[in-house]
Amino acid sequence: MRNKFLKFAILGAVTSTVFFSSCEKDNNGGEIKDVDRWITVSGAKMQDEAGDGDGGTMVFSMTVDEARDPKYSVNVFDQGEGVRSARTARLQGSPDGKYLYNIQYTGDDGGVFNKYRVGGGKNIIPEGNEVATANYVSKSPRWLIAAPGVGIAVRGTANPVVFTGTSPNFVYKEVSTKIDAISLDLNDPKITHTSTAEIRLPEAEIKAGYHISRIDVPIVNKAGNKVYIGVQISRINTTGFTIDDKGNPVFATDRNAAKVDARTLVLDYPSLKNPKLITSTKTKANTNGYRSTMQYIGTDGHVYQATSGEATGGSRILRINSATNDYDNAFEFNLDKALGVTNSYIETWKYVGDGIGFVVYSIAGQKGGHIARINLKDNSGTKYTIPGEENLAFRQIQNIATYGDEVFIAVAEVGKDGNVYVFNKKTGDMKVGATLKNKPGNQYIGVY
Repeated sequence: MRNKFLKFAILGAVTSTVFFSSCEKDNNGGEIKDVDRWITVSGAKMQDEAGDGDGGTMVFSMTVDEARDPKYSVNVFDQGEGVRSARTARLQGSPDGKYLYNIQYTGDDGGVFNKYRVGGGKNIIPEGNEVATANYVSKSPRWLIAAPGVGIAVRGTANPVVFTGTSPNFVYKEVSTKIDAISLDLNDPKITHTSTAEIRLPEAEIKAGYHISRIDVPIVNKAGNKVYIGVQISRINTTGFTIDDKGNPVFATDRNAAKVDARTLVLDYPSLKNPKLITSTKTKANTNGYRSTMQYIGTDGHVYQATSGEATGGSRILRINSATNDYDNAFEFNLDKALGVTNSYIETWKYVGDGIGFVVYSIAGQKGGHIARINLKDNSGTKYTIPGEENLAFRQIQNIATYGDEVFIAVAEVGKDGNVYVFNKKTGDMKVGATLKNKPGNQYIGVY
């Protein structure tokens, strides 16, 4: 049985009155199983090319014991349920494993938020309001669970290039960025706050063509009064342009441009107002990540933020001080140094408490994907040896799950079978868990 969704648009107000009654039947009409913790795996289907992940997202839930058992086998692409999204769903899960949350990515329903109750196996039951966010943050927003029961979705859009002069003697002047943000109540789905603002880099950087091109991975700090949002900075070639059919200059992005110091966007919470940028002097990498959480509140209350960007500092984990809401430029974790490698790139990671994290990474210029356990307190790390890791690709990875002392990561080559790997966060022990059956071109991208 597929529950039908009611659709509605939020037209300016930030609340809604459409509700769904709770349904305790699974997709086959049976009762929902009640377990302490579901472990849900997600997989992305190929669309045009193997590993592109754009053909839709499937999910399947198992018990913790099943997830630990290599004799337990699941093929999410045959046995699972599709999560609504034209391309790869931007999927989030509640810490207790009982709920999945999704904002559909692109397509006719892009920007629509859905909440699902996890019922085991292929059973995901729609619950609560379906919320339209596209009017605020587009049909392809970036979003995360930013605090318990709170989702934050964001969009950063570069404004048109400002230029002076007449053809063919155009002169580049500047680019600024429009930022939009909303907060979502995940318990009773609705939009609770919205904001929009213009943000500018320092004038010297603006004149050189730099601008904010994307924002992502929002998190609310421990005090509950600030939101930290990761930033990608790009540079326009200010001296080279083509002329479009209307006679205007078209300035292209300079892909080989030197990077500038890393930034994070800070907003007041819960208002999402008063934007400001903070600067790290420790790296010139981006802080927006790709499709997964890149920053966490540590046991000590500080925020630990992984960076991204091959060969530009994507091996770093930075710290935002809980007292100052600014970067602690005395702190830097360097994965390259911890593991004795060069040009590592953090695809995603999970902070699991007491300074310990599990990092999924690649190395620039090399095939393969790897996993390491790191200690932020003493800047150390230990790489795991995983069969076939030279052929792994974690670029699409979206989530790592935890339960008690255990950490669950889906590990499988594109189009090939793999396993859930189970790590002990305290001892570092690694065990091979449930078998993940695959289909050509598809890949497993998360555990929730």
